[in-house]
Amino acid sequence: MAEDSRDSETPRKKFDLVDESDRGAAIVGAALLEDSLVSMLKEKMLLDAMSQKQVKDIFDLSGPLSNFSAKISIAFAFGFIDKTTFDDLQIVRKLRNKFAHSSGKLSFDDGEVKSQINNMHCFKLAVQEFPRRFSPGSDGEPDEWKMRADGYIRLNKAAFSIAVKDLSMRIKFSSMIRDLKIHGLPLPEAFAMFKDVYDS
Repeated sequence: MAEDSRDSETPRKKFDLVDESDRGAAIVGAALLEDSLVSMLKEKMLLDAMSQKQVKDIFDLSGPLSNFSAKISIAFAFGFIDKTTFDDLQIVRKLRNKFAHSSGKLSFDDGEVKSQINNMHCFKLAVQEFPRRFSPGSDGEPDEWKMRADGYIRLNKAAFSIAVKDLSMRIKFSSMIRDLKIHGLPLPEAFAMFKDVYDS
C-alpha cells in the first residue's frame, strides 16, 4: 500500500493550518483528526486476524466506521479517548460541517464560530501559547499579512491549529494514560499536559 504523503510530513508542518483559509483550516483540521482516529483504532484492532479487505471495509463508504461521527463515538464508547477529547472532537466535527456547507464567507472570528471554539478545552490551552496575537476588531479586518510580518498571529485560527495538533496527541495517548491510572502507575512528567485525562 502506498504511504499517504501526509504521514511523511513533520508533525509541525502537518498540523500548521495557519496558512490555510479559515474554511480550509476547519476542513483540513477535521480530516487530520479523523486520520488520527483511524490510526488509533487500527492499532486497537486484531489486524492479524483480518484481511486487508476486511479492515478496508470497516472504514469504507458503507462501513460501520465510514464517517467522522462514528469514529468519535466508537473511540469514546471503548474508552480509547476521554470525555474532554470526545467533546472537543464533536465541536471540530460540527465546525467542519458548518464551514463545508456555508455558502457565504465564514471566519473563525464570526460570533457563532468563536463561541464554539471557545468551548474547546484544547483551544483554551492553545490561546495561552500566543504572546503576540491579534483579533479583528469591530472597526474592520486588519491586514493579516502585514500583522504577521510584524510578528503577530491571528489568534483564533492559530489557536485552532494548535488545538488540532494537541487533540491528535490526546487521541494517540488517552488510552495509554488511563491504563496507567487503572494499574496504579504515576503519570510520567513528560505527559503532565494530559493530567486531566489521568484524573478523569
